[in-house]
Amino acid sequence: MSSSSKMLSILDLFSVEQPVWSLDTVCTVIGCSAPTAYRYLRDLVDAGLLARLGNGSYTLGPRIMTLDYQLRTVDPFVREGHAWMHELSEQTGCDCVMTRMFDDEIVDTHRESTGGALGLSYGRGRPRPLFLGAAPKVILAELPRARLKRLFDKYEADVRDAEMGTTLEAFLQRIQKIRKDGYYISRGELEKQVASLGVPLVVEGSQTHAALALVTSLGRFEFMDHGKLLKQLKATADRIAVAVAERGIGTT
Repeated sequence: MSSSSKMLSILDLFSVEQPVWSLDTVCTVIGCSAPTAYRYLRDLVDAGLLARLGNGSYTLGPRIMTLDYQLRTVDPFVREGHAWMHELSEQTGCDCVMTRMFDDEIVDTHRESTGGALGLSYGRGRPRPLFLGAAPKVILAELPRARLKRLFDKYEADVRDAEMGTTLEAFLQRIQKIRKDGYYISRGELEKQVASLGVPLVVEGSQTHAALALVTSLGRFEFMDHGKLLKQLKATADRIAVAVAERGIGTT
């Protein structure tokens, strides 16, 4: 690993569960000397990506917030889709959530709510479990077999815990069924008493893996017309995909 890669890997240490790191702990985790770690931390502080606390520890810096604002502003999927997502939320009374896959992480990137937002544990920027919920599963269903095999090999225990299969072939069969159906309904998988209906958001020529989902309370969902919801959701996903493709953006 290059020195720049090792420096940037420090950012991956920070999480909701552990938002503050000391110099000594950083040295231990990334495996470098104190002077080297200090130099890395100093450079990240100078760039605004980290902030130094009074006790000699570090936390994420203000530059993260400005970068997030820029990403929300220029993200082609959000820019092209937020209005249609808002309209769909108004029509259905559900939250409409856009989700993307970045490397091995699945993250919600935008959410529209017009019927009183649900108190969801996962929101923009917080990585979601790979194998639980409607959005992750329809995203996985669009991945090539080789990548699915790598994910299974790496996260086999998580696949079993999610009841997605105890063998690779069983896992692939579950994924293939979701791909064939073209949608997935989750009932209480990720959040108790919450249901979601997800479809893939596929842009022609794009390497981006995304999904669009409607989310509401489990009790309310069971009394809704699922066929109508699916038709509305697919139509919205198609509109967003066409808009992104026509602008020639989102293809990486």
